[in-house]
Amino acid sequence: MRKKLIAIVMMVLMLIPSFCYAGIPEDKQKHIGVAAGLNLVMKEMGVKDATRYTILGTIFVGKEIYDHNKSHATHDHLGDLAADTGGVIISDGVIWIIHRTF
Repeated sequence: MRKKLIAIVMMVLMLIPSFCYAGIPEDKQKHIGVAAGLNLVMKEMGVKDATRYTILGTIFVGKEIYDHNKSHATHDHLGDLAADTGGVIISDGVIWIIHRTF
């Protein structure tokens, strides 16, 4: 039952950026949704916290390095990393609530 609930919450978190974040740019919405989804999937797979955060940090920083090298135009790398971090924090909060409630 708990795995089904986490799967449902993960799907909702993936859809929330398109409905709720009207004041946040679309690029940052995608970062929040993808980061939350990746975190929830890895948590459900049983990856330990320290390992999960290391993997996610490597993915997020690597993507920003790739974006910087791909186009040298001004790009908000720190904003993207903040949105990624926010997505992970949101999904960790949801996981905490689910584990406390059920």
